[in-house]
Amino acid sequence: MILRPPPRRTPWRAPGWRVAGFIVVLALSLVAIVVRLAFVSIVHGERYRAAAQENQIRLIPVAAPRGVVYDRHGAVLARSRPSFVVALIPSEIADPAHEMTTLGAIVDVAPAELWYRLLHHRGVTYQTFGDVVRNEPYGPVILQRDLPVAAVARLSERLADLPGVDLEVQPVRNYPHGSLASHLIGYVGAITQEEYERLKYRGYSPNDVIGKDGLEYSYDAYLRGRPGGQRVVVDATGAVVSNIKLSASSPIPGDTLITNIDWRLQETAEAALAQEIHSLGRGSLSGAVVAEDPWNGNVLALASYPNYDPNDFAGERYKRIARDLTDPSEPLFDRAIAAATPTGSTFKMVTGSAALTERVVRVNQVIYDSGGWDCGGYYARDIAAGGLGRTTFVPALAASSDGYFFRLAWWLGNGRLRKYALAFGLDAKTGIDLPGENEGNWPTNAWEQRMFGVPMEPSEACFLGIGQGAMQATPLQMVNVASAVINGGTLYRPQIVREIRTPSGRLIRRFSSQVIRRVPVTPQALAAVREGMARVTDPGGTAYGLAIDGLPFSGKTGTAETQGGNGPNTTWFIAWAPTNHPRVALAVFVDRSGGYGATVAAPIARQILVQYFRKKG
Repeated sequence: MILRPPPRRTPWRAPGWRVAGFIVVLALSLVAIVVRLAFVSIVHGERYRAAAQENQIRLIPVAAPRGVVYDRHGAVLARSRPSFVVALIPSEIADPAHEMTTLGAIVDVAPAELWYRLLHHRGVTYQTFGDVVRNEPYGPVILQRDLPVAAVARLSERLADLPGVDLEVQPVRNYPHGSLASHLIGYVGAITQEEYERLKYRGYSPNDVIGKDGLEYSYDAYLRGRPGGQRVVVDATGAVVSNIKLSASSPIPGDTLITNIDWRLQETAEAALAQEIHSLGRGSLSGAVVAEDPWNGNVLALASYPNYDPNDFAGERYKRIARDLTDPSEPLFDRAIAAATPTGSTFKMVTGSAALTERVVRVNQVIYDSGGWDCGGYYARDIAAGGLGRTTFVPALAASSDGYFFRLAWWLGNGRLRKYALAFGLDAKTGIDLPGENEGNWPTNAWEQRMFGVPMEPSEACFLGIGQGAMQATPLQMVNVASAVINGGTLYRPQIVREIRTPSGRLIRRFSSQVIRRVPVTPQALAAVREGMARVTDPGGTAYGLAIDGLPFSGKTGTAETQGGNGPNTTWFIAWAPTNHPRVALAVFVDRSGGYGATVAAPIARQILVQYFRKKG
């Protein structure tokens, strides 16, 4: 066996081209890093330095004054007033128990109450002070508003001993007319956690006060302004660096709303509505009044009763707020735009104009009104036994003969009646610039199948045609119907705000009249309806005896049964004045008042017109 030595292994050597390539790549990388560092530090150094500093800066916000709301003549409806408040910056508090006890003694509030306000706000309940610090380190958490002067003086002397306690002046929303127009203007309150999550992408902060209802809600983006505050520097742990002081930023006030509201008419409507309801002696009654310019849809007044004081919400008067929220009369419910009920005979404006347009009856056609009509096997009767006898359209409308209008509604049928009801805006929201509007209801076969499990009967047209049955409309919808009758068939979108301006007066936006549609009725039909309603105060008219000297007005009474005729009637009155050249259209509604439209709702409208036009009652 021959042994051979193992083959000698040649040592590995990198090819020269690989070494050269590696050195080139490394050199290029180093050059790129150096160029980038130079670019960042020299070209954009100031920008990145500012960004780094901003990461250390926090804003302790101070709310901006909300914008002022005016009526059309310059009367102030809502404004902001200065208020001394005690605020807490949680991250600056070293000994919370001591400071809360001391603060309570100074401002004359029990420490337990201060602790409750600290741990319960913005709709969030915190278990401990540490939870507050973690979630709202810079606050400010408002513990007490509207400090009296004496308390301000005492606290000012002790502030140096209370780190994290701040005494500042903040704007508080103020409604100088109290409960008047509360449903129209609305109210404000602290933003809740749910609202903050929904609105934070628009720039809202966890400490904002926002509109909750009415114009305050609809136009909150304009009214809220831009908060300012004190800028502070924080360290890596988020604690405030107390020895570094930065300049404060001033809040920017919100924009101004100029409305179409006529405050004198608003006050008159509120007073007349409340006075009539009080005179009925039943504390549970409720109602509404809406006044509109029939030529453009501008809302001149909007009143709902009972109402509430929005200052309670702005001032966080919790007992009064709790009372409003639990009151069975529902004072926060805006009946002017959300109370949808059968309208009674006020709907005959629609039935009459539809019947004349469809030529199922002629204006001067003589019909024998026997006080009832056979509605497909069901004989519907008028409450006026015997009816009017031989009559024509205009006197039948003035007298509000159910027997006559049963006949017209039957001849129209459910299909055509629905067509005109929807054309006049029923079963749809008007689009008014307020939240919470109800679209009402107009029944269909599918709706009745779903609700009652039975098909719609042809006989229902008779009752729908006089504003009974399953139809429902709001006072706002009915005043809009009246406006269309007045102006020749144009249905306008009701508008409250006329202009939005900056605090300095620069125009931001102007709201012009918006047409919803032209109602497909003939001018002759509307003229006949207007003539019938002009005779409402004549002998034979349902409002006979309510005429106003020197002010001819038109109207239509409505009485709607409740609980199948076993409950108290709901009463309505539609009016406009002056008859020949109307300047204002009114809808008056009193829910379950008992009586009749002529005895309950019509006197309210009359009182409003007497005072607004300055006539003798």
